[in-house]
Amino acid sequence: MGQYILGTSDHERERLAFQQVVWGAVTERFLDRLHVPEGGRVLDAGCGSGAMLESLRARVGTAGRVTALDESAEYLAHAAKLCGEHGWRNVHIVQSRLETAHLEERSFDLVFARWVLSFVADPAALIARFAAALRPRGVLAIQDYNHEGISLFPASEGFRAIVRATRDLYARSGGDPWIAARLPALARQAGLEPFELHPTVLCGGTDSPVFRWADAFFPHHSASMVEAGVLSAAERALFLREWEERKRDPQALFFSPIVVDFAARKPR
Repeated sequence: MGQYILGTSDHERERLAFQQVVWGAVTERFLDRLHVPEGGRVLDAGCGSGAMLESLRARVGTAGRVTALDESAEYLAHAAKLCGEHGWRNVHIVQSRLETAHLEERSFDLVFARWVLSFVADPAALIARFAAALRPRGVLAIQDYNHEGISLFPASEGFRAIVRATRDLYARSGGDPWIAARLPALARQAGLEPFELHPTVLCGGTDSPVFRWADAFFPHHSASMVEAGVLSAAERALFLREWEERKRDPQALFFSPIVVDFAARKPR
């Protein structure tokens, strides 16, 4: 995985923390369905600042172990602080790129990656590495985008422009915001057996968490989209003007992109 295209600023870290508030219940239901074994070993791949560590370590219990892997020293410092504050002794923090990290073969019961594969230039190679690191009957669990459905009502040309620019920003870095649709084939290619493909869309008005999640992303990151050349200054100005209008409209609705829970198991 290359450098995280959205950066490691305080704003982005706070946005990701709020993202956990918005989407955390969806992730927890996904993990519930997977029945993470107590005493198991889990890899939190692309863990960021550690939003999922509390849940993962609680699921494996004190006899289990969670490896928190990320390339960002800034994010891992926050994860380490979190572990220290709570006295979590069964979390092992590793700084490395996912593509080059040492992953012992047949060592994990669960490899978990949330909003990671859509940023990766070669997801097939990474999934193959994850598959090799799974124990027999171990599970690869991915939450990521099929970037359709995302919309704002009343309709906004500025919003359409920024959705296009967001997708272009992913693609420019080698990522794929529709990666979820490719996951079953990529998992089978790596010798895994897919068993879950579950979509979720969140929707709400201007006072809803999902609308506020969008508000934390698009206005702020639209500046970097202009810098990257995927959004014009005029398009950004139109978006910001129409976005503020929608925020004042009690009838406005935001629909999230489709987030897919995908799971595949390693054969015996």
